[in-house]
Amino acid sequence: MKLIPTQALHFIGNGHVAMAGNGADIVQLFAPCYSMPNVMTLRLKETEITAKSNRIANSAGYITELTQNGSTVGEIIDYTHHTLPVFIRRLNLSRPLEFSVEYPFAKFCTDSVTEGGRSYLFEIPEGSVIFTKSKTDKETYCRLILSQNCVAEEGNIIFPAGMSHLLFVGGDHGDTGTQSFADCMALSDFIQSADLDEIFREFLAHWNKILSCIKIAPSILASVNDGDELIESVAVALITQTSAQGGVVAGSFYHLAYGRDMYGVFRGYMALGLYGYARSMVEYMCETYRKKGFMPNASGMGMSCSHCHENDDVEQTGYYLLELLDYAEKTEDITFLCERMDYAHYLLTAQEKHLKNGMLPFNGDETYIAGGIFPRSGIDHGSLEATALYIGSASRLLEVSEKYNLMNYEEITAHKAKVADARERFTENFTDRNTVYINNPYRAEIGDTPAYRQGVCHHCNKMTNLIRDKEGGYLCAACYGKTNAPVTRERYSTDCALWMTVYAGCTLLPEATLFSALERSINTIRESNYGASNPKNAVGYEYGVILYTLAKLLPASKLPSYRDLLNALLSNRVEGAVWTEYYRNGKPSLDSCPYRPWESAINLCGILAYLDALNQ
Repeated sequence: MKLIPTQALHFIGNGHVAMAGNGADIVQLFAPCYSMPNVMTLRLKETEITAKSNRIANSAGYITELTQNGSTVGEIIDYTHHTLPVFIRRLNLSRPLEFSVEYPFAKFCTDSVTEGGRSYLFEIPEGSVIFTKSKTDKETYCRLILSQNCVAEEGNIIFPAGMSHLLFVGGDHGDTGTQSFADCMALSDFIQSADLDEIFREFLAHWNKILSCIKIAPSILASVNDGDELIESVAVALITQTSAQGGVVAGSFYHLAYGRDMYGVFRGYMALGLYGYARSMVEYMCETYRKKGFMPNASGMGMSCSHCHENDDVEQTGYYLLELLDYAEKTEDITFLCERMDYAHYLLTAQEKHLKNGMLPFNGDETYIAGGIFPRSGIDHGSLEATALYIGSASRLLEVSEKYNLMNYEEITAHKAKVADARERFTENFTDRNTVYINNPYRAEIGDTPAYRQGVCHHCNKMTNLIRDKEGGYLCAACYGKTNAPVTRERYSTDCALWMTVYAGCTLLPEATLFSALERSINTIRESNYGASNPKNAVGYEYGVILYTLAKLLPASKLPSYRDLLNALLSNRVEGAVWTEYYRNGKPSLDSCPYRPWESAINLCGILAYLDALNQ
């Protein structure tokens, strides 16, 4: 059995149950859907033991090797049932090991529910917080069942020498939304009598079937060490974080499906040839719109909750529209688009409502704002990225609509006029003497911003309801009147935002301007010993979008001289062939959200595009 070493946090999931692990520790565990709070944490108490996790090749299962002073203490195997909300941990130890357990929703039981066993019954009330204001809308039950030879007490579990196991079961809510307890208990009965070896074999076969569907020519990655392992590891990272509903968690910290992150993962699935997963993502977002009548910044999976931010009608809506068009055109399934024209029309008109001088504002949860790269007080400035996404996505929709008669002539003409105006102003709005800016303060100066909104306070950074300050920024009720919230008038240049527009196929600036900015980015990266192109711009996908841009803008004859960027991207991934949310001094920042699907998908697309162009 081939094992692939994995550093730091990894993710196991089948769309219903999910476990985020780090060595022997269970950092998060939740079921029966991905939009649930963390149900329990399990941590090894003996810190002198070394725990090295390895992914089982061709699967999403893990074997963790436990050693102390060079001697084997045992091993742990983690996997899931291939379809049911069941996580399984099996231990084979040379001596007993004690773990601390935290369970904010649990009621501890010994023998009262399971005959002769040990169990924890988790009751997650309706209204439990998932993330900030997003809460569960149904009462949910889960069970942790230990083998009979384990010792369980409040706050601790001791696994004995020899073989033992842990079973975690989530109770589905059923058609009425009230069946979680009954379903959890019935599934508990089933799994306790099941053959865990047989489930493991089915799990491996299931993953082998999924990964065999990847459609990437081996020759593309011939020049990359362990290229097949890279492809497989990224695919596993994407699939395990994709819910049964089609939404994708943005990483272990964020149990919601975020629009921006979904686009990155969608592109990854399309590049891998896993079109079924890509289609389910688009279907999920369309159904979210049809249920809600709007598109929140992030949506629940298995729960109806939403996470709303400032200006949710922009940026992500452009990405959603690109997803819909990309899928329909790549698979030549125009019927798929025709059946979702209500969704497409909403995505188009939602963006148009925010146009001022041909510009759209920033979304409140946009990467550069959330990461502190661009100040939140500039949220209503013109956004290069959001505006480019509008122009690119709207232009493509109108072209397809005209070709297949999906809109009437008057509609198309009216929309085209707005797109043309934004396109004509774009270079003037976002460039000055060959400098490309990600923002334009003029947009906030020429129009009213809302007096009240939900978002992040510009002073205390709390996510809550806000009041516009006399200086134009936004404060919560607790901060309002006690401090001021001035709006920045500065312009910012962050190259990564520009390369994202190229990645999304929304290139609008003159070729000379792009080449100049690209050369400056790469020179800065090299001079900083392969740090970021901007000291603050330490996003984990920067090298991926630069490689993609190189592949799209340069002839194949010039690409070999940029091989150092490819090598830097490959070397700065976290062991296990995935990337993390932010980077510090060119290295993965493991205190940011690790094992990220968005960064991993984008970087993979950049690598594949670069290598494919290089081989032309």
